[in-house]
Amino acid sequence: MRWREHVHILVSPLVFIVATLSVLTTSLAYAQRPPTSALNLSYLEIDFIRPGARAAAMGGASIGAAQEETAGLINPAGLTYVKRPTVSAQMRVITFTDRWGGNFVFSDPFTVGVILPIKKFRFGFARHQLILDDTDFVTEQFLTIGSNPSTRQVLGGVGNFPGKEVDQILVTFKDNWTIAYEISKRLSIGLTAQHFIILMNLRDRTFLDPEVASGSAPRGNSAETVYSITTAEWEEAFRWAGSIGLTANVILDKLFFGAVANRGARFGLGSLIFLPEYKVDSQTFDAEFQFRPFDFKIPDSYGLGLYYRANSRLNLTFDIFRIEYSDLLSGNDLNIVADDEFNEQTKTYEDPDGQPDLTVADATEFHVGVEWLVKVQKLGLLLPLRFGVYTDPAHRIHAVSDDPDLQTLFPEADDRVHFAFGTGLVFSYGKIDIAFDFSENYNQLFLSWTLILP
Repeated sequence: MRWREHVHILVSPLVFIVATLSVLTTSLAYAQRPPTSALNLSYLEIDFIRPGARAAAMGGASIGAAQEETAGLINPAGLTYVKRPTVSAQMRVITFTDRWGGNFVFSDPFTVGVILPIKKFRFGFARHQLILDDTDFVTEQFLTIGSNPSTRQVLGGVGNFPGKEVDQILVTFKDNWTIAYEISKRLSIGLTAQHFIILMNLRDRTFLDPEVASGSAPRGNSAETVYSITTAEWEEAFRWAGSIGLTANVILDKLFFGAVANRGARFGLGSLIFLPEYKVDSQTFDAEFQFRPFDFKIPDSYGLGLYYRANSRLNLTFDIFRIEYSDLLSGNDLNIVADDEFNEQTKTYEDPDGQPDLTVADATEFHVGVEWLVKVQKLGLLLPLRFGVYTDPAHRIHAVSDDPDLQTLFPEADDRVHFAFGTGLVFSYGKIDIAFDFSENYNQLFLSWTLILP
């Protein structure tokens, strides 16, 4: 099995929520197939990553400390602390271990931006890549049921796990237009208009061998066992959203307070499903095409932060950040089709308990960071040493049921704690920063570069 996942946010993030969206259809007893899911991307998690190496090195605790070129993406009010025009670029490199034990390494362009100060106003633009998900994996069909599966189980019911061949490229990014205004020396406000864009190309083939009905072992992913082919191609899908922020200098040049609220975009998308002719014993299911709509909502988020300058060398940061991951499921059917059963009275496929099969909880993150400026006498400069830690509560969409097969299909993720550290160099014309963020199975390297113009 091979797959790659790469997600940032704002966090953000995506299409994974639609992992099991389905529409129940009326039928005579097995005269039609059970409902088919719109997409199956249950392996995807969406992480909200604060852009910028300085913020990353301090555990992402930057809502109150966002007083630089990345502020438009973190807390737009913080742009008022940028005094000269700037151009910036950032990237990150990721190594991680997926839930199947595969190890992967990625690098990608992260953010580019420009800021223009005009009196008490600041105008900024940045293109920020939220998601780069390049997925390519294969699984074989396997059974957890006995030697005599029912017709429903042959058609992908619980206990019969289909084979899969998935090839997907998903790119989600946003253009950010920010305006910030310095109300006074102690108070600033900012607003960012965000233009979200999704590009996707998906081909998902499902394999179910009808011969398992006679007790035969699955033949593997062959042309004779193709059960469905799902495709989704979105050249461009545009949606608007935004962020609003505030910074207050509570104790002049000593203690800063920040607040931000982010509104995520909603996309109405869909997939085209081709179901070839399929025979089980004496029954034949005719070939058909289906269109499955689904909604994808980037979660809303909001947070509060404190930034304390203890002295000329020591800075402390603290954030509380709330992410409404439940937005990922809003507006969609939460039924997992694998456990649907045929109701002879209503002539429909129905969920056994009539309750949602999927859930994902909203989460609150805590971020703490320290910045210590070390004076290097020989070079005549201050070298920043930064450290941070933050919580990353589990936020994978997972099965509500205790059924072991459904838990295998949609497992719940574990909570993680991230540790970070980094440094940088400041010059008269700009700066370079670097940061490392590591957890149990997810490591990141951040690089930031800023050019300060005359």
